[in-house]
Amino acid sequence: MMKNMTGETDKKIICFFSGDITREGGTENVAALIANALARQKKYEIIFLSLVERRDTPFFPICPEIRRYRLGEKWIQPGPGYLAVLPKLKRFLRERRVDVLVDIDIVLDSLSVPVKGSGTKVVSWGHFSYYYERKSPYRRLIQMYAAKKADYCVTINEENRKCYERYLHRTKALRTIYNPAVMEKRQDAVAKENYIFWAGRLVRIKGVDYLAETADRVLKLLPDWRWLAAGDGEEREWLETYIREHGLQDRLVLLGTVADIGQYYAKARIHVLTSRAEGLPMCLLEAKSHGLPCVSFNISTGPEEIIRDGVNGYLVEPFDCEKMAEKIVRLASDEELRERFALNVGLDMEKFDLNNIINSWNEVFESLCG
Repeated sequence: MMKNMTGETDKKIICFFSGDITREGGTENVAALIANALARQKKYEIIFLSLVERRDTPFFPICPEIRRYRLGEKWIQPGPGYLAVLPKLKRFLRERRVDVLVDIDIVLDSLSVPVKGSGTKVVSWGHFSYYYERKSPYRRLIQMYAAKKADYCVTINEENRKCYERYLHRTKALRTIYNPAVMEKRQDAVAKENYIFWAGRLVRIKGVDYLAETADRVLKLLPDWRWLAAGDGEEREWLETYIREHGLQDRLVLLGTVADIGQYYAKARIHVLTSRAEGLPMCLLEAKSHGLPCVSFNISTGPEEIIRDGVNGYLVEPFDCEKMAEKIVRLASDEELRERFALNVGLDMEKFDLNNIINSWNEVFESLCG
């Protein structure tokens, strides 16, 4: 039962605040997974609030009992334009009697923290690497502000949490809650195909240039293999040009936005991550959940907490495309090695278990609502 304008319910209202929850990004995927699991408990009233919604239907399924709201019709870039949003957000929190507002991106802390009032607690939930956030003066200031003023700070990896303690001097109401991974049952009936799989937005931070260079090196050495890339973004045109200029047509295949990405994980033999920065990469968790050995750059946060180097995948010095190509070719050429890595993908996955993660979120909410 949704709390009405007179507040007639004893359930606490937990609102997940997003730029646009209908998008197809990893952040939206995680938020939907967690919100759905919380809603199934029926312990809290779960709702979503977005700055805008540019799709009628969310890319990732959201339980029908979770109501969605939006503050406006047009996308607003972070910055001075946010000033017009402040009174709208304040009114929403008051009218909906929101108990806890969970900001899905720290940029949203610049809106929620100033207007939260006495009745709403704010959780700053960072999804990017601490070091990546520091590269933007704007995001760095918001991160510092939220570390001081948010009621609770949640990081998605241990390195980020340690950085909050060491550099931002946030020690209380701070914890790591990992992104969830749902382990898929091995489908032996699904025929594997000779392709390497990559998933992400086609934007600079995802290392599209490294993807292209590494794929070029690998495919020259593996004539019977293809490289499939799922996702879309502003660098697609550049990547299409690269493919033509290097004769990779039908070898490096751009799938665009994929609704059922699981079918590609299930059939692939190797998964690759080429990102410049990540918080906790969902694609590696998804790949491991499908029994896929992974090869990733060992960037500052994320991959090292998911992959055991030489046990269930490879971690490569950032951004050594030659070394990454060498590791991929080694895996592709050795079926026994791939199978051994695949048998070890479940190692260290307890911390990514959805039930454990929901228990952690419950503890956060109980500390704020008690």
